[in-house]
Amino acid sequence: MSTRARYWMLQAIGWGAYSLVGAGIGAYYGGWNAALVLGYVLYFLYSIGLTETFRQMMRRGRWLNPPVRGLWLRLAGGVLIIAAIQFVLVISINEALDPAGDGWPLDAKLGLAWGTTLATGSWTALYVRLTEKRRVHEREVALQLSLREAELRALQRQVNPHFLFNCLNSIRGLVVENPPRAQEMVTHLANMLRYNLQRDVRETVPFASEMKVVNDYLALEGVRFDERLRIRLDVDPSVNDVEIPTMLLPTLVENAVTHGVAASPTGGEIAIRAARDENFVRIDVVNPGHLPEPRAESVGLANIRERLRLLYGDRASLTVSNGEPGRILATVTIPLRS
Repeated sequence: MSTRARYWMLQAIGWGAYSLVGAGIGAYYGGWNAALVLGYVLYFLYSIGLTETFRQMMRRGRWLNPPVRGLWLRLAGGVLIIAAIQFVLVISINEALDPAGDGWPLDAKLGLAWGTTLATGSWTALYVRLTEKRRVHEREVALQLSLREAELRALQRQVNPHFLFNCLNSIRGLVVENPPRAQEMVTHLANMLRYNLQRDVRETVPFASEMKVVNDYLALEGVRFDERLRIRLDVDPSVNDVEIPTMLLPTLVENAVTHGVAASPTGGEIAIRAARDENFVRIDVVNPGHLPEPRAESVGLANIRERLRLLYGDRASLTVSNGEPGRILATVTIPLRS
């Protein structure tokens, strides 16, 4: 049975059972009559319709996806609204079907209000609980797809004909002028390709692993840009073992070189800083340039932002802003996992 079929079956069973119990209680006190039966048939139908509308609101609004700030407040508000609608409909329909009745005493109204709130609240709690496993699976699938896309984009950037032409042309010139350095550049290129072609892509890797491939990348670009590319590192050694999302640092550095150094006739300095405190690690990548307003975010940065959301919810962040005059600052803050 499909998930959707099970959902509708549980909807019918749940609200059907509640309606039967309610009708049975009503018949016990007042006997069976057409108004009672029709009233609970309608209750069964519009309760399914109201909770299905509530479910669609949760899905469209991504209420159950991280970050979940204010989730229970929104759910409680939805429950109270649906219960109030049910309350009004039950009394209005009953009075319309049985206008000669004695009306609803206060204790009956209080019981009805409590019953509709409890029933809808139970439905909401069960829905959130029963769909949790599916949401976790969807999150994991989305994260894996995001990681694969990041790996593919990084590989495409690093093995595209333009990049390879520049690297191989630089290495070709070094073969005669400086054979040892030519060998070193080949090693850097092989290291980069090996890092991106690894089969077992993990969600996170140690910062030191990311820094190693960044050093390979910068060494290759250093041959191309020569003195136009200057590097400054300020990395706290305690950060080396911290797990960060795969391809986060290479993407930030590649973005800095492409949109900072390569875009400037005089080149510039790429600064990489990393430090940690008790709860977070902060990574800064600074490059020359100035952010225009309005601006479009690059695909690589958008990918980083999405993976941070999938991995850490609202506890991690990526900001890109104009820092010191003529400098662009990209900052990533990641929580330290216990």
